[in-house]
Amino acid sequence: MKTTLFIGLLIGAISFGTKASTWANASGKISNIQVWANGSDPYGVWVTLESGSVTPSGCSLTYYLQHNASNKDIVYSGLLTSKVSGGNVTIQTDRSKNATGLCRIHKVLF
Repeated sequence: MKTTLFIGLLIGAISFGTKASTWANASGKISNIQVWANGSDPYGVWVTLESGSVTPSGCSLTYYLQHNASNKDIVYSGLLTSKVSGGNVTIQTDRSKNATGLCRIHKVLF
């Protein structure tokens, strides 16, 4: 009984750790924000961090904001405020990419 419980907890911890390890952070100051009037995931809102920023492997300095994200306006507003104020941002990504090869923004810390 104890062995079965231990094995169950161990499997749960391993699977949680595997899922949690897909998240990665990029951090730095915003160099520029590109916005298309008729957006989509490949061409909607792109955020580029300044050269020398910390980026996760597999991602460049530029990230995209998912076109149908429910908080897109709030996130965009925060990104724009950070760009204007010159503050640092941390972008969390799961490294999923759009058609142009950019990593998707999951969460932003201003």
